[in-house]
Amino acid sequence: MGWKDSDGKGKTKLVILSIGLAAVLVSAGIGIALISMANASSNATENENGNDNVRTVASAQREPKTIRYTLIAEETTLEIAPDVRVPAWTFNGTIPGPTLRATEGDRVIINFINETPLPHTVHLHGDHDEKNDGVFQEVHQGESYVYDFIAEPAGAMMYHCHVMPVSQHVRMGLYGAFIVDPKIPLEPAREYVIVTGEYDTKNQLTETPEYVLFNGYADLYWDNPLPARTDELVRIYYINLGGSPAFGFHIHGTIFDAYPSGILENQPLRVQTWEVGSGNAAIFEVKWPWEGRYPVHLHGTPEEKGTMAYFNVTDAPENAVDGVDIAKTKSIDMVPWQDELTKNVQKEDAQAAPSISPTSRASHHGNHASGNDLQNGENSTVETSTILIPQSSKTTFAPKAALVKLGETVTWTNNDIVPHTVDSNDGSISSGYITNGQSFEYTFSEAGTYEYYCALHPWMVGSITVAE
Repeated sequence: MGWKDSDGKGKTKLVILSIGLAAVLVSAGIGIALISMANASSNATENENGNDNVRTVASAQREPKTIRYTLIAEETTLEIAPDVRVPAWTFNGTIPGPTLRATEGDRVIINFINETPLPHTVHLHGDHDEKNDGVFQEVHQGESYVYDFIAEPAGAMMYHCHVMPVSQHVRMGLYGAFIVDPKIPLEPAREYVIVTGEYDTKNQLTETPEYVLFNGYADLYWDNPLPARTDELVRIYYINLGGSPAFGFHIHGTIFDAYPSGILENQPLRVQTWEVGSGNAAIFEVKWPWEGRYPVHLHGTPEEKGTMAYFNVTDAPENAVDGVDIAKTKSIDMVPWQDELTKNVQKEDAQAAPSISPTSRASHHGNHASGNDLQNGENSTVETSTILIPQSSKTTFAPKAALVKLGETVTWTNNDIVPHTVDSNDGSISSGYITNGQSFEYTFSEAGTYEYYCALHPWMVGSITVAE
């Protein structure tokens, strides 16, 4: 709409309509947002993309910074449940690795160092070029690689090793959260990061893992409930790095907001439960007006495998300090508390052995020897110096029991797609990783029976009888 200038040339000037007319357009469904500069304290300002779904506190955008992180791939042992200590591959000694955080537009520099015998990478979700994608640039033992990129978009991202078989490397523990804050700060909240992972002591490639974990430990936040205050906004950055089909993330006592795929520019939805698939994320925002204990868990079988948790919601004390006791105008970052809790319960110890011995683990997890197995000779002793590790959903040593002569050399060959080891119970044999197509040889100089197992899959057991 416009008018003609007095010069008669027909130049059209746009007319800024009155607020009253704009209100008419809004009521007609056009959706024009009226933003008053005087209302700078509003909790719902429009972001730079024109979306008004991101609830923010209006403030000046800070200048981009350079954020530096160091990630070290280490192999160790951790507890993932009470008295269950397992082999682990970690970033900086815990599962998941440290939460990385930056603001949209920041330059992020990650120095990745690999101190394990196997090659690894750091693959980050988000926008970046191929040299920062962490797939083809495999980093071998003793080597390092620098990732250098701009953090974008804003939301709940993740990182994990992308060396094949990827599911094996991720389940062993090489994963973590990468949070990108928007340029304009979000509404103040008590903020948590929850990362789902899985572990199986028998087969890390199984579709039905024994454990499904929040932040690396079974039922971590059931025994250590998550604190919150009544009428306080709680924001959960949820990352799913398990390999199972999507299960619903359910929060009790409320209908809550979910940002699909954890991307803050997406329109949030009001949900009762929200499904998050493998390699995806979401951001949840919730409030409780009542005191109480409100469970949060993955609906379905994962809640029986380690994902039961609850929020302990209490009234704030009269002298509550904003940003410390309650999040009103200042956010409370709960991630340091979460990281310290995970570190304490996992009890990282590179020198410790798995808590369940190979023989007891095999019995506990059903290393079933049926009548047919015995008839087929699976558990009988075979005179041979060649032992295979076949590719199978029930990978084991073949044969399990071998007979050799004194001074003979035994060769183990790995035909499986995942790494294995040969470690004797008495510590005299230790192969290190045997990857696909590789072999390990050992010459027996003393008679006797040597029992051994795979350190990565302790249910896999075998024996060598050396006869004079």
